[in-house]
Amino acid sequence: MKVLVIGATGKIGRRVLKSLAKTHQVTALIRYPELQAEYEKMGARVLTVDVEKELDKKIHEATAGQDAVIVAATAGAEGTSKEIELLDRNVAMKAIDAAKKERVRHVVLLSAYGADRPDAGPKEHYNFLSANNAADEYIEHSGLNYTIICPVAITDGPGKGSIEASEDLSDASGATISETDVATVIAASLDNRGLYGRRIEIRSGSTPINDALDFDSRGEAATAGRTTLRRPQR
Repeated sequence: MKVLVIGATGKIGRRVLKSLAKTHQVTALIRYPELQAEYEKMGARVLTVDVEKELDKKIHEATAGQDAVIVAATAGAEGTSKEIELLDRNVAMKAIDAAKKERVRHVVLLSAYGADRPDAGPKEHYNFLSANNAADEYIEHSGLNYTIICPVAITDGPGKGSIEASEDLSDASGATISETDVATVIAASLDNRGLYGRRIEIRSGSTPINDALDFDSRGEAATAGRTTLRRPQR
């Protein structure tokens, strides 16, 4: 499968790329030309982009011919307002537009737990959650086969290989998940048709990742459009 990873220089995107490069034809769209050789050594085709000046052109060039696109570009909850607007909203939406134009089979979008309710989160995280809410809603209305991955608070370090996954986690207060496990979930979502049209909230748990993502075996229908029903009100 030909897969484009957007945001491949982030901690999660890098882990996703390294995992997929072993079995897929991976293209990395990155912001830093000095990292090109390093990513090529991982087995990726590399395209560099000045996000502020040439995003429209390069993102369409990168998306052409791809079977799937992973959008993992994020400034994180602690990012500046400018970076959040650029990466979590604009890059995501441009990627969705390009994927639709190129008729990509599946798009996996990294979002955040609480993005469907920005007003309910910490005030200092409103811009981050609101930007992700906008991207989530945008892909829900795109007509694409999509999967939205919404991790709780992300921690550094190794993964457990086990999670809890739901379209509506009942209690995520104080919950965390490692960046390693988030990356594993994203990679595992790529070939999982049972996740099409789903917005998945994930936290560290006791169920092996592939089992936790097997929604078909649970007989749970996708509830596409949930983000739209919970749009934030300023």
